[in-house]
Amino acid sequence: MINHGKQDKKQIVHNTDMRKLVLFNMKIRALLSVFHLLTLCETEISAVAKTTINAIVGEQVLFPVRNQCGAQYEITLVAKSPIHAKLASWGSNTSDKQPTYENRLQRSMNNSVMLQNVQINDTKLYGIQFDCYSITVTETSETLFDLQVFEPVSKPLITINCSATIITLSCSVSRGTNVTFLWEKSLSGVINTTYNGAELVIEHVSEREQYLYRCIGENPVSNASSDPSIIKQCNRKNAKGWKELHWISAAIVWLLALILFVFIRYKVKRTARNKASNTATQIRYEEITYLKDGAIEATYITRIDSS
Repeated sequence: MINHGKQDKKQIVHNTDMRKLVLFNMKIRALLSVFHLLTLCETEISAVAKTTINAIVGEQVLFPVRNQCGAQYEITLVAKSPIHAKLASWGSNTSDKQPTYENRLQRSMNNSVMLQNVQINDTKLYGIQFDCYSITVTETSETLFDLQVFEPVSKPLITINCSATIITLSCSVSRGTNVTFLWEKSLSGVINTTYNGAELVIEHVSEREQYLYRCIGENPVSNASSDPSIIKQCNRKNAKGWKELHWISAAIVWLLALILFVFIRYKVKRTARNKASNTATQIRYEEITYLKDGAIEATYITRIDSS
C-alpha cells in the first residue's frame, strides 16, 4: 500500500510538470509569433535612400511603394520642401486629398502613388509615410523622392557675329529649363574638338573655312542639336571688309598726299612772290634815296624829229 501511494504521488507531480511545460511552450510560441509579425512589418516598409526622379512637363510620375503589412495600413504623401505639407492619405478603406491634388493624385493597385500632369512647380522633395497596423502600430517608415520636372529643350539656334579679328558663335534656345550647351567642331564628318558654354570665340586668322560647328543643348530629360554652321561666309565677309578697308585707307593716304602737295606748292609760290615783292620794294627805295642825296642830277633830253 505504501509503495502504491508513493507511485501515485510521483505520477501526479510528473503530470503537473508536463502541464506547466506545455503552457510555457505555448507562451513562448505566442511571443515568437508576435515578434515575427512585428519584425516582418518593419522589414518590408523600412525607409530607403532618397530616390531622384527626372520628369518632363505634362507627364505622370509614379512613386513606387510596396505594402506587405496586411490589411490594416495608412499611406501618407507629404511635401518636404520648401514647406512641409500633407498632400494626401489613403487608408484601407478611406482617402483624403488636398483640393488642388484631387484629380492629379491616384493610388495604384499595388499601393504606389501616381502624380499626373506634373509641372515645373511640382519640383520638390516628397515623402511617402507608411503606417502598418497589427497588434500594435509600428513606427512610421518613410521613403523619400526628389522630383525634378524639366521643360524639354527646343532646337538650338546659332548666331554668328563677325569682326576684324574674331568670330563669336552664340547658341540659344526658345524653350527648355536648366539647359547646358556643348559645341562640336568637326571636319569631314569627324568630331575634332568639343567646347562647353553658350558662346564660342574663334580667332579669325587661325581658323580654317572647312570646319563645321554644331551646338547641342541638353538637360536631364532631353537634348537637341542645331543645324551645322560654317564660318566660310563669315570669312568672306571679313575678307571683303578687309579689302574695302584697304581701299579706303589707300584713298585717305592719297588724299592726304594731295593736300600736302598742294600746300607745299602754295607755300613755295607764296615765298617766291614775297621775295620778288621785297626785291622790287628795295630797288625803288634805293632810287628814291639816291635822288634825295643829290648825287645825280636829273637830265632832260629833247628829241627833234627831222621829218
